[in-house]
Amino acid sequence: MYASNVGRAFLNAYNQKSKNNYNAKTFFEEVFIPLFFDHPKYMMTAGNSPLENPKLSWEDMIKGKKTFESPEQRQERISKMINKIETEKADASIAIGYAVLDTTAGTSGQITNIELPDNKEDIYLSWIGAGLGIGVEDNITILFEYEQLLLDVFDGWKYYRDYLERTPLMKGNQINTWNGHWISHLYGYSFDKSDPIYGMNPLEKTKEDLFNLPTINWIKVLLGISLQFSQNNLTGYLYNIGKSNTTIGFIPFIIQDIRKPNQFYERIFGKSSFLHDIKLIENLYGTAFGLRTACQNGSIGVQAMEPNGIRAFFSTGKGTKKISYNENDEKQRITFNTYLIWILAMLNNEKLWDTSREIAQRLIKYKLSAEKSRTNRKTDVENLLSSTTSKQFLLNLIPIIEEEKEVGDFEELGKLVHLMPKDNFPYFNTLIRFQYALLNK
Repeated sequence: MYASNVGRAFLNAYNQKSKNNYNAKTFFEEVFIPLFFDHPKYMMTAGNSPLENPKLSWEDMIKGKKTFESPEQRQERISKMINKIETEKADASIAIGYAVLDTTAGTSGQITNIELPDNKEDIYLSWIGAGLGIGVEDNITILFEYEQLLLDVFDGWKYYRDYLERTPLMKGNQINTWNGHWISHLYGYSFDKSDPIYGMNPLEKTKEDLFNLPTINWIKVLLGISLQFSQNNLTGYLYNIGKSNTTIGFIPFIIQDIRKPNQFYERIFGKSSFLHDIKLIENLYGTAFGLRTACQNGSIGVQAMEPNGIRAFFSTGKGTKKISYNENDEKQRITFNTYLIWILAMLNNEKLWDTSREIAQRLIKYKLSAEKSRTNRKTDVENLLSSTTSKQFLLNLIPIIEEEKEVGDFEELGKLVHLMPKDNFPYFNTLIRFQYALLNK
């Protein structure tokens, strides 16, 4: 039923912006239905409502093996839907996110014996709100109740309809997935106001030789949103409605944390490098365990942005992956830079970038200053960087301090690690290991 709240927030903002005075029913009849359902290909599924298309495969419909409904048949369905809303009590067959009325019904909707108010406006609003959901990977839809964001999602509706009309082999019913691609594009670095869909090509070919919209990585959407909104937190409602319904619930997105890695990347490597690398960077973030798993932490921030593969480089005492760097490998360069920046964001201290680099340089100098007959300095460094705990790190630092004449830098390092929160040590040590490997190369 939260979709009704989202629909209401949008309609109020839309009326104010457009100087209109739509109520939920008139907007539904005059704007929503003509755009979403008065075409051979619909923009969203309609569940068990009278609006739903006949149960035919997209391949049969698009390739002409079966025919779409006639305009008269569509109008009959639309009229039946309006009549059902106006004359029957609200349930899951005519309102998005509502419960069923019959406790014996075979349905994936909720079942309740709570007496809910029969507000017709809320029914229409639920459809409008559901059309504003942002679909991302893991078959999750996110509803945000923020007026400007909803207005921006709405602006993309007409372009999705245009795509459906000019792409005969394109499947329909994917408005939420489209919304994800649209917001990522609209809030991206290359958006052109004079040509809104320039550079936007989200379609992929299916095995049936049709065109489909793949779901987009959630991080691409949230990174875009983080650039547009100054709030520290945005709360989203996460759910999925399909053959079986899933409700994750209200999850805070910590916007200032989500934008932080890109801010660090741009400041440290330069804006031109950042803009050159951004597409690959976005494909790396948030790939370690997915959005559903990340939601188990209760909020979504920089931790949920963890790139896949980075944990293999953490010192665990066994099986730690060696950092092998090829300076001519462009993809590896961006991947390692992204790893470094995510670690820095987890530490939430940009100063540690210079500190870790200085430590790495100092360790290289220590290793190279040994006499030819002595190899223990290399072992000292390897032992230090392979430490799995801050305590072990401090113990492994002792031989270096005993061996080195100038110990000021290493004493400061020991003090820093001693005072550092224990949870931060694995990130800090991995940051040093990467800096050491890259500088050593």
